[in-house]
Amino acid sequence: MDAPARPRLTSRQLGLVSAITRSPRLKRALVDATEALLPGTVVRVGGRFLEVGGALGSGLVGVVYEARCLATGARLAYKRPRAGVAFFREALRVEALAARRAASLRAIRPAAIVEADALGVAKELRAGPTLQEELLAGEVDPGRRAALVEALGEAGELFRREGILLDLSPKNLCWDGGWVLLDTGPKLYRSELVRALEQPAWPTYVAHVRRKLAAGPSAPSAVTQPLPEGPAPEVAARRWAFVRDLWRWFPYDPAPDAASFLGIVDDDQADDEAVFLIDAADGRVEPAPGADARLAGSALIRRCAEEAPDRPARPSGEAAAPRPLPLAGPVLGLASLSREVAPAFAGRALKIAIAPGEPLAVPTLPVERYAHWRELAAANSPLLPTDLFTHEVLEGSRALAERVFRLRGARRIDVPLPRGDGPFAELTCVQVGESRRAIVLVPGFRAGPDAAAALVSALAERGVAGLYAIAYLGARNPRGQALVTSGRWEAILLWSAIDHLCACHGAGSAALLSASHGNFGAMIVAGLHPAVECLALDSPLERPLDLPVRFAAMRGVPASAVYAKLASHHLPSEPASFRVPERPGLRVLTLRPREDSFARICGGLEGGEVVVYDGGHAATMRHDSADRGIPAVCVERIAALLGPG
Repeated sequence: MDAPARPRLTSRQLGLVSAITRSPRLKRALVDATEALLPGTVVRVGGRFLEVGGALGSGLVGVVYEARCLATGARLAYKRPRAGVAFFREALRVEALAARRAASLRAIRPAAIVEADALGVAKELRAGPTLQEELLAGEVDPGRRAALVEALGEAGELFRREGILLDLSPKNLCWDGGWVLLDTGPKLYRSELVRALEQPAWPTYVAHVRRKLAAGPSAPSAVTQPLPEGPAPEVAARRWAFVRDLWRWFPYDPAPDAASFLGIVDDDQADDEAVFLIDAADGRVEPAPGADARLAGSALIRRCAEEAPDRPARPSGEAAAPRPLPLAGPVLGLASLSREVAPAFAGRALKIAIAPGEPLAVPTLPVERYAHWRELAAANSPLLPTDLFTHEVLEGSRALAERVFRLRGARRIDVPLPRGDGPFAELTCVQVGESRRAIVLVPGFRAGPDAAAALVSALAERGVAGLYAIAYLGARNPRGQALVTSGRWEAILLWSAIDHLCACHGAGSAALLSASHGNFGAMIVAGLHPAVECLALDSPLERPLDLPVRFAAMRGVPASAVYAKLASHHLPSEPASFRVPERPGLRVLTLRPREDSFARICGGLEGGEVVVYDGGHAATMRHDSADRGIPAVCVERIAALLGPG
């Protein structure tokens, strides 16, 4: 027999849910903390890929979007949880079970669920008029009234038999040859609806829903009612939780109404909502018991929790100074990262940590293509040292890439970004095995997806499973030319790509493999992003701007002129030194060629396990890696770093 279609919550989860559902202000806070999906976003639900459209409505558990199945073209409704935490996963599980139970009813049928997993629920999209629309119009057909009364009777029997209280609000009922229940997520608490189900009658039901309809349409339900005027009342909570994915503080209700709760309190199961806790007795931020160590140990998230504007209490005495974060100084400030990251973890957490400022400007540097970097240093060359910043892909051997991508069913994904005036993040994704970890590959100068095909093939042949995502990152100038930016935009875009893979494709962790210029963004992100578990750097350099400065010097142009030109075109323009990141839980592998002319100019870096190989700069992911071959020791050590997955 199936498990009960009632949610199992710990007493801690019940305390959070009770506090939110009893407070209009906390409901609004929950909605405001939810990052919306941009239209065009591609999400994975089970074995299907869906392209998301506009939002249709929302409730406590999640937001419902119109979506299109990329394989069949079918239009569906996609319900996405507000956060990837245990409570919402449990709510989706219960919704699927309740749909199965409600399928036996005669007078009402649930919208069929097509696919469901921890990322959301895809169900058939119904287009008939809702009961809410008909009630607000003032006329409901007598036959539909009678059908609803019959449906109320069946729903009452289901409640008395199994404790499942279906949400029969007018906005959740649609007429399509009969009443269809759009959302089978059951009510969490006993309500006045129970009385309406005891003696089903049309006047009783209308009286029950009249108050909600008085203010007009109620979707999304959590935000339509106006908030009370005046200051917010003090919350009489003794403890607060800093909730993951929402990245804000919510109180625990000290006295939840367990008697009215229509679920099962089970403290033997795990919950994962709280990353940090605050006790009103001392106001100190402490890791929550059982919190994900990657999150609780993150300097960034700790800083967000400490400095959040909604932090409820502080210890007596002076506040501690903010913890330093390992960013690359002049290359990228935290304020820039906070303003530009895509929705999901970074968008919420960094916006809390740092006040917003002016948006980061897109680079405007005009560039010309070059065949070899030595042309940029030649005195008689028409090219300029700053043409080094071009990121137009060099053509290499296409045969291997086409074979690998065709064999593995590669999928191209454009990471949705909050602005479309230049930055781009293109992913070529290949699934190997069943592992949901993301293996993100970031090639260097003028290297596109083909540059990483040989490495993907070699690792796959060694049994390294995961969702491989080859990233082509940068920003386009007003002419449409692709540019690299010494890590400034690459860090922002790589962060956004990891968030997207975790939030929309189910990746539970990420490994970064980078080479040459790709190392700059990878080092910044790996030092901060808690999803990143390991980092492999091929030919990392310390000082990225030393290269164009050296080329200019060989042509008699002073460094100050190079810096001034870069600054005028919104590129990093101050000398900056990178370092290999170190943080708890991050495993690092450094690969470097025995002879590297770029390292002699810009300084080489080492960290973690260091492997020296015979070959050219960035041999693992060059435009010609398929023709030159990848040193066997590099493949061997990267495979050992990643493990089978």
